[in-house]
Amino acid sequence: MESTFLHSDCPENLKVRYATSVYQKRALTWWNTEKRTRGAETALALTWDEVKRLMTEEFCPRNEMMKLESEFWNLKQDSGENLAYTNRHHELSLLVPHMVTPLSRAIEKYISGLPMQIQDTCYGSKPTTLEDAIRLAATLTDNHVRAGTLTRKGVKKVEAKSTNDEPSKEVKAESPNGPKFNNRKRKANNFALTTSATPTVPVNQQPSAKQTNKSYVGEHPLCITCRYHHATNRPCRVCTNCKRYGHLANYCRNRQMVQQGQNAPQLNQTPAAPTPALTHGRACYECGDPNHFRNKCPKLVGNDQRGTRAQTFQLNVQDPQVNQDMENDTLLIKD
Repeated sequence: MESTFLHSDCPENLKVRYATSVYQKRALTWWNTEKRTRGAETALALTWDEVKRLMTEEFCPRNEMMKLESEFWNLKQDSGENLAYTNRHHELSLLVPHMVTPLSRAIEKYISGLPMQIQDTCYGSKPTTLEDAIRLAATLTDNHVRAGTLTRKGVKKVEAKSTNDEPSKEVKAESPNGPKFNNRKRKANNFALTTSATPTVPVNQQPSAKQTNKSYVGEHPLCITCRYHHATNRPCRVCTNCKRYGHLANYCRNRQMVQQGQNAPQLNQTPAAPTPALTHGRACYECGDPNHFRNKCPKLVGNDQRGTRAQTFQLNVQDPQVNQDMENDTLLIKD
């Protein structure tokens, strides 16, 4: 606004009228309130300095000024961002001018916010104006950014290391012809071939033995209850002995046999022929009972169809004794 007054040669008695005509939002609401309180003619008769003082009291209260003073006191340059630091220093100098008055205090305040690599040189040069200190700080900051001691957004820090051997080592490590890169590429190709080979094999094609053990090629779907493949209209096979899916009680591998008096319903008919139990312990080869062996199986004791146990011969003339367990015969010997 001050620049507009200067370029337009605005007279002193019209500065308030011109400035208040461009107010918007909160500033316009405040000015309308002042005109209602003081009266329109009295408010427009105020000088520009009086209006600025009233605006400072309204829009810059003491609590807000304390925040600005604290920010200005702790203002520091962020590494190589000298331009952002200088702009913020100028803004706060206009809002809290008492912190940079006189000029020597403003120069000291600006230099104190610079990085330590630059402060010593600026203090040693003893600048007489704030502009000299700003130009010197900008030049030193650019030199440190090129040297890599300070960083700036958008500028790489490794530019000064182009003559060293480290970049060549990094390029060699990242080269696509290196052994590590080839090993990673080979593993990735193997994984891609493994994952893409399974879906492309036709169902009617004769699978190998390795593929048969790993994949199911039948027509029945996978049951979500027992995790086996069977027809949808057939119940799951559940063992009444170990309560597990996939087999029945007569094929159970658990050594505890099903009790004879148990009335649990069987989901499948028991085979007519006795089936030996698939157990890792000792059991009868005839009936599968782990409590005895085949030579003492109750199904074989007293069975007449099991055959002759032994044979004997009579050498005398007496009638042989009748014995069901032996087979008798007579042998004649000539002199």
